[in-house]
Amino acid sequence: MAGTSGEHIENLIAQAQRFLSNVTILRHESSRQRAIIDFEGNWKEYRIIVSEIHRINRRIRYAYYVLDKHHAIVHAFDNSPDNKAIKQKYGSDWKCHIYEEVSHQHDSENKLSLTELPITFEAFVQWAEENL
Repeated sequence: MAGTSGEHIENLIAQAQRFLSNVTILRHESSRQRAIIDFEGNWKEYRIIVSEIHRINRRIRYAYYVLDKHHAIVHAFDNSPDNKAIKQKYGSDWKCHIYEEVSHQHDSENKLSLTELPITFEAFVQWAEENL
């Protein structure tokens, strides 16, 4: 795992440095069980915060946030086990999926939408360039 996730994280940092200014690595650690990267930077008038957790035999847990100059969320993508997202995806059967990671996005008005697939940093950058 360390080689694959390590390479991915190094590529992620390189992508971030091309897209963002003032990139600051907040956490970058790796063990046999997982690798974690948290960083932030600036893009246009926005503060961008990124977190990825790479785990053995599980998909990447991610969070990509766009904040305004007042540190309020403008838009966010993540796959946390969010009850609102789980209810939207599974309806009345949601309690059977309570800890499931569901890919979704939030906007500044607290509207939540499911995303069809997990988002990558590259897809997040493309979304930002097209929508912000």
